[in-house]
Amino acid sequence: MKRREFIVQSTIATSSLLIPGFMDKLSYAASLPVVKIEGESPYTITNKAIETLGGMGKIISKQDIVMIKPNIGWNRSVEQAATTNPEVIKALIEMALNAGAKKVIVMDNPCHKAEDTYKRSGIEEAAKKAGAEVRYTDENRLVTHNFKGESLKQWPVFKDFLEVDKVINVPILKHHGSAGLTIAMKNLYGILGGNRGKLHRDMGMGIADLAYGFKTHLTVVDAYRILKNNGPIGGRLSDVELKKTIIASTNILEADVVAISVFGLNPANFEFIQAAAEKNMGNTDLSKINLKSLKI
Repeated sequence: MKRREFIVQSTIATSSLLIPGFMDKLSYAASLPVVKIEGESPYTITNKAIETLGGMGKIISKQDIVMIKPNIGWNRSVEQAATTNPEVIKALIEMALNAGAKKVIVMDNPCHKAEDTYKRSGIEEAAKKAGAEVRYTDENRLVTHNFKGESLKQWPVFKDFLEVDKVINVPILKHHGSAGLTIAMKNLYGILGGNRGKLHRDMGMGIADLAYGFKTHLTVVDAYRILKNNGPIGGRLSDVELKKTIIASTNILEADVVAISVFGLNPANFEFIQAAAEKNMGNTDLSKINLKSLKI
């Protein structure tokens, strides 16, 4: 058994909670492209991105319980580009249910008060209307998960994220004062409990450890509006830029690489990208990524 395969299987076993369908995901993730779609409607381009990827049926199986993990971290409106666009979430919920999902849950561990962030972002209303269960974190449901990382080892995780069949990670692309940018790998901080501020030490490796030790099945990056400065909280509309783009991939690292290029920066300059590359999590050279780009 290769070292990477051993670590993957050991991580799942250590949490004592098997994620059904996970190994199936590994078998096709490398063969699927990264899709980048530009267009006027965040809802429409999200649907088109998944269709171009091959359809939600490649990700979701009948009767799956699906977790959608947006960024709902801050008490900000959609126009301020600090939280995931609710139209993107709505589209993903509908597609998951249409693919046969038994249940779709939407959940995050926000930094601001959950009742405020879920409401002001528009995500709670959109998710409920689309047929999802909207769930707040409960510290009584924290369990210790072994990420087996170099920087991030054992850490409390909300077991809601471990008890599902599939996880869809839906970050927004934005500036981050410590990491440079926060995208898909960094968005997984929202599965964690405890004092997450401690993870800012050796943050690049910690982000890579997190994404390597907790596997997601689909990444959809909301780059419709991006926060260019003063992230991750934002607040000023002058810091927001319209890119009208959605990125979808089964490879979390490659989704981040493409997103960084949309931001106009070089992926090689980010510590979390370099750290993930050391773990052989995917291509970091944009020219080597199987990228499908469309404008609609």
